[in-house]
Amino acid sequence: MAFVVLAFGIGLLPRSADATWEVKLNYWPTTVTNSRSTGQFGNWSTNFWGGDLRWTSDTSHWGIHLKYDTASPGGWGGTYAGSTGGTDTVWSGDLFYAWQLTTVTLRGFAGWGDIKHVSNFGAAQTLEASGYRVGADAMIPVRNTGWAFNASAAWYPSTSTSFTFPGTTTNSGGNATDFSASVQYMWPRGWLVEGGYRWITENTGALPATVCPCTIRTSGPFFDVGYHW
Repeated sequence: MAFVVLAFGIGLLPRSADATWEVKLNYWPTTVTNSRSTGQFGNWSTNFWGGDLRWTSDTSHWGIHLKYDTASPGGWGGTYAGSTGGTDTVWSGDLFYAWQLTTVTLRGFAGWGDIKHVSNFGAAQTLEASGYRVGADAMIPVRNTGWAFNASAAWYPSTSTSFTFPGTTTNSGGNATDFSASVQYMWPRGWLVEGGYRWITENTGALPATVCPCTIRTSGPFFDVGYHW
């Protein structure tokens, strides 16, 4: 609610003469699965809430994109059936350059991201992957309407992955991807709604004292409301 009020208040401000801003509130209900070479061994559901802020210079076309999502998981299954709670968080910060073409806006970006899963089995255990990321996104507007199609692809070529439980931390390398595709509608005054699908895949290396290397997939539809000015 506070985020909506903030977005509304910001929307009443006059537009900067040399920059474009966009702020969104995100809802992303997902299913998370954990698997290894012999098959899936754990799963849970988690409903993310988060925020998305994008600033673009209209003169240099450079910009900053910040995104944060967090959730309290439930519906534990497989080897996670005994979990009594936890937290999932995904965040990223990127520097991008935007090409404003006739029929599409393209952005190439580079930044840093972190993906963390905490499950509680009497004591918390944490699986976390972080690292630099590169990628691109595109917005394709439908001419003479408020509709547009969006797509984004981010690649973490080398993540630092850790598994922590009481008294022990193990580490490995890994990689990850973060993809999304959506459709949005923006009203003339700047308000917008968006719906689509997002999926994240994390691949870990061998983590001593665990069953990994593993693949963790987080996926589901997402819904945004926001303001662009």
